[in-house]
Amino acid sequence: MGDKTKAMVDPSVITIDNISTRMPPHDGKSVSNSTDNLYALVDMGSNGIRFSISDLSPPTSRLLPCLYRDRAAISLYDALHSSLPGSREFFFDPGTISRVAAHLAAFKRTCTSYGVPEKNIAVFATEAMRTALNRKDMTEAIKRASGLEVDILSPQVESLLGAMGARSGFGDVKGLMMDLGGGSVQMSFMDSGDAEARNREAIGTKGEGEGVGDTYWRKSALSARSMPFGAAKMTALLKAGDIQDIRSDLRSRFHETFQGLWESFPTLQHLVENEGVTIYLCGGGFRGYGSMLMHTDPINPYPIPSIAGYKVSGKRFQQTQELLQVNREETEKIHGMSKRRREQFPAIVEVIEGIICTVPNIKEVIFCGGGNREGVLYLKLPPEIQATHPLLLFPSTFHTNTNFNNPQHPQATTKQLAQILASALPAGHPTTALFTPEILRYIVAHTWDDMANVANVNAARALHAPISGPVAGMPGLTHDVIAVLSLTMCARWENDLGKVDRGVWEGERRVLGDEGVWWCGFVGALARLMAVLGTACPGGGLEGKLRFEGMWRGGLGKKGGKEGVVVTVFWEGEEEGKRDVDLEKVVGKVGKGLGLGLKRRVEVSWGIYLHSIRRMIQSRCQIPNTQHPTPNLPSPFLREPSTTTTPRGKSSQTFSIQQICIDVFICLLSSPLLFMPPTPHQTTPSSQIQSNLLQSNPTNPTNP
Repeated sequence: MGDKTKAMVDPSVITIDNISTRMPPHDGKSVSNSTDNLYALVDMGSNGIRFSISDLSPPTSRLLPCLYRDRAAISLYDALHSSLPGSREFFFDPGTISRVAAHLAAFKRTCTSYGVPEKNIAVFATEAMRTALNRKDMTEAIKRASGLEVDILSPQVESLLGAMGARSGFGDVKGLMMDLGGGSVQMSFMDSGDAEARNREAIGTKGEGEGVGDTYWRKSALSARSMPFGAAKMTALLKAGDIQDIRSDLRSRFHETFQGLWESFPTLQHLVENEGVTIYLCGGGFRGYGSMLMHTDPINPYPIPSIAGYKVSGKRFQQTQELLQVNREETEKIHGMSKRRREQFPAIVEVIEGIICTVPNIKEVIFCGGGNREGVLYLKLPPEIQATHPLLLFPSTFHTNTNFNNPQHPQATTKQLAQILASALPAGHPTTALFTPEILRYIVAHTWDDMANVANVNAARALHAPISGPVAGMPGLTHDVIAVLSLTMCARWENDLGKVDRGVWEGERRVLGDEGVWWCGFVGALARLMAVLGTACPGGGLEGKLRFEGMWRGGLGKKGGKEGVVVTVFWEGEEEGKRDVDLEKVVGKVGKGLGLGLKRRVEVSWGIYLHSIRRMIQSRCQIPNTQHPTPNLPSPFLREPSTTTTPRGKSSQTFSIQQICIDVFICLLSSPLLFMPPTPHQTTPSSQIQSNLLQSNPTNPTNP
């Protein structure tokens, strides 16, 4: 029976065809009161009932900010299959109905206290309510107690909402999406970068039903399947039935579903045959498996407490028997695992082994924090908001500084500052891919945070910010990204940590690896240099004054046995701005004292622009500047740099080279061509390459 047929039989069922009207989009631009941006959701799952209130006010609606969260530990699945006297299979008993209605009435009062409009309160139910034979008794009791209507999600919509909830936590996704609840497990494939679906959406191509465009998520939902193998249901089946029959049925359905996805999505075929499949797992059952993996992680203690964004290789994901043994033998509390979840763990492992037998070439598995409620909220956002990377919206001093719109304090944008920082990354080095445009913009947005504090306070604060601080738990944070942000911003404050925080730093170092840690130190040191040269917050007025040029070189160090980055710093601001800056102290000691075991070196020096030489020649020789004035160009990215650098960045050596340049050019002073302003297209090949990278190559790590 399809989704449309189910809706005709029971109008309370939300299907793919009516979801756009039953869960209408939110228009944050047309609200009259701020409370109109508040949404309250109740997810009546099989293992528990979850409540939340969220704020979709612009401009941070993409982050799905949650104001209130609660959970009622009522298992609707257990209630339908109770063995107590007087209970009937697939019927809710009066006591369960009364408890559920009381919880929803209490939540309705909470919504009123927050000012949530009644039209913005939604209650939806999944597998347990779909199969209950007296669900009308439950919905009527809830209506009497709270005034709230209950919607039933069709299996396809439940698959969609779980997948979109998982998707909401990332900039983009491409892989298999699975959700394990108490009563059912969902499987779908999603590619948020599906160009064909995006094009159809852009031109307004209509799909079936009520005119919904054939978006990538609709394409995913139409091929999704929900199967009756939830954690609670599997636990009961394993206790009562033949495990071989249950296992055979589960794996047969998994294979059938995966085969359908394989035929519908050529991208999935490509992943299987090439780099491997990424699997995104959400739902309480899968998060329980992830918590057990984290508990047994080789990095012990593991430095990041949240399961959201935790990633393991396909090989480690398959260590099911080792985890079963830990679940049997561990007597102490396991973080993220309730007593009930540990009782269900053998059933969860059966589902995991079904995945392993079904999906070939598993590359990696990522555990997700989002679920049905996040999926509902994410679908309410306009497509352009959905497509915004979450990291670009994180709160920072940069976005709240009172001088931001003051013409007396001109400020660069985070994109412009990220381009400056990107210019120091050697093109083509594989590890620099860690520093995506969004990560670079986060770094520069937070470089000027808390400038009034001492370095050791800021280093500790920066270390913990993505782990347990202001941005912890926000979308866009895989554990790799958390480690990059944490270690880079800590390096911006010179890694000035105490013993307790040093332990956290060591844990994150192991998450990222020594190579990644070294680059975090490099980028953090350059961010510190940007703050030294431009002390005003935010941005320091650096746009048009600062550029880096980074090249990967071997033969560095006193004995020539090291490799690393040679950085030239081009500064077009006031000479006083760089006079007291010791480049070697700020940038040249990257990686030292950290025990990374890498033979690395950063050599840094000041560079000069050709038009700066012209000005020095004019000044030294007292040449009038009226006929051929030095141009006031808008950006140093358009000026030709000198290729002369010094090996150790000493200012005296730089002055000597400048002196030589003046003496060489003194004989040309009679030529007016020397003083003609350079045109914007006159760049050296290396500068032109950098310009092209920044403007036209979105996949390059130096392109923000």
